[in-house]
Amino acid sequence: MRLKNKVIIITGSSIGIGRTMAYEMCKQGAKVVLNARNAERLDRTYQEMKKVGNEVTAIAGDVSKMADCQKIIDHAIEIFGQLDGIVNNAGISMEGSVEDLDSEVFRKLMEVNILGSIYPTKAALPYLKKTQGSVIFIGSAAGIRGIPNHAAYSTSKMALTALAESLKIELKESKVHVGLAYVGFTENDPEKTIYDKDGKIIPQPSRDFIKAESPEKVAKRIINMIHKRKFKEVFTTLGKLNAFMNRFFPFVVEPILSRNYYKNKKEE
Repeated sequence: MRLKNKVIIITGSSIGIGRTMAYEMCKQGAKVVLNARNAERLDRTYQEMKKVGNEVTAIAGDVSKMADCQKIIDHAIEIFGQLDGIVNNAGISMEGSVEDLDSEVFRKLMEVNILGSIYPTKAALPYLKKTQGSVIFIGSAAGIRGIPNHAAYSTSKMALTALAESLKIELKESKVHVGLAYVGFTENDPEKTIYDKDGKIIPQPSRDFIKAESPEKVAKRIINMIHKRKFKEVFTTLGKLNAFMNRFFPFVVEPILSRNYYKNKKEE
C-alpha cells in the first residue's frame, strides 16, 4: 500500500477526477481530506466514502480565498495530526474567444485555477516540510500549447508550469516533492460544468469526438507520481504527441489548430 497512513488533501474532490483520486488513494492506505465549494455535493461524496470504510474527512471551502485554505489545512491537522501531500485539483474551464468572453470569466478562472493552487500550497508548506511530503498541481495539455476558444483556461494552466518550476527549486533543500501532471482528455463527470462566453455555468460539452482516459487511470498515474516523486508527466498518447510536436514542430501545430478553429466557427 503505497500511501499507507499518508494524509493527503485533494481540492475539488466532490466529483470527477478529484473524487476518483480520493477513492484510489484510500485503496492505497491514505487518509484523505476531501474539499469542494459545494457543501451539499461534498457531503454526499463524504458519506458515500465513509459508508464503505474509507478513512476520510471533509471540509467545504473556496480555494481562491486564503482564509478558507488555512481552514482546510487546520482541519486536516486537527483530524489527522499531520500532512503528507496536497493535490491541487480544483479548477474550472470555459469556452469562448478572447474578444467575446465576458471579462469576469477571466477573473474567475485566474482566481480558481491559479490562486486556487497557490493559496492551499502556501498554507500547507509548513506541515509538508515536516514530512518531506508532496505538492501536486493538476495541469492540462492546454497548458502546453494555447488552444483557441479556450485562451483563459490555457493561460491559467500554463501559469502552473511557472509555479511548479519555481517552487521545485525553492523547496529543494527541504526535500518537499513538487509534481505537475499535464492531464489530457478525461471522461466527463455528468456533474462537471464550465463557463460559457457570457459567464453562465453550463454542462461540460461531450467529448465523443476523441477517446478519453478514464478517471481511474488518471488517478493511478497521479498516485504513481507521488510514489516515485516525479516532477512532470504528460498524460495520454495525444497529450504526449501534443508536447512533442509543440516542442519540435510548432510550425505544424499552428496550422492544424487554426484550421480546426475556423472550421468550427463556420459550423456554428
